[in-house]
Amino acid sequence: MARTIRRTAIAATTLGVALVLGGCTATNPITTQYSYAPSDGVLVQVGDGVSVENLMVLTEGEGQPGHVLGAVVNRSTEDVRVSLQIGDGGATVPLRVPAKGTVNFTNDKITTPSVGIAPGGVLPATVSADNAGNVSVDIPVLDGTIPPYDEYLRQNQA
Repeated sequence: MARTIRRTAIAATTLGVALVLGGCTATNPITTQYSYAPSDGVLVQVGDGVSVENLMVLTEGEGQPGHVLGAVVNRSTEDVRVSLQIGDGGATVPLRVPAKGTVNFTNDKITTPSVGIAPGGVLPATVSADNAGNVSVDIPVLDGTIPPYDEYLRQNQA
């Protein structure tokens, strides 16, 4: 009789622990189900189906040229025009992104002549898209000390 009570108590305890641990997923959403910036850059939702992903600027130092990394992703069914303005009063870079397409800043070698912030800081920027308005964002400024960013700075120096 004592053995049956003991088995029942162990089974109930095991079931209780399983329910408590399983309940954690009910109250904590799974992060990978949501859009987020998994790298050092930032994610900017510009409009329906249009986002700028992993946006960052690489530079060797304050006042040096900057190399823009990231991509514009258009998940919509229509072509879209996106504009990127880096820094206060900086030049605006217009981009045309095809429907269901991507424009990679690294492949297009988008740069800024001078970064007014030292690596480790953030640079103000504005991203806009057709019929979506403007989105202000702070872009992280990084240097080439973290692989693979050093290779981007070397490629753009050549």
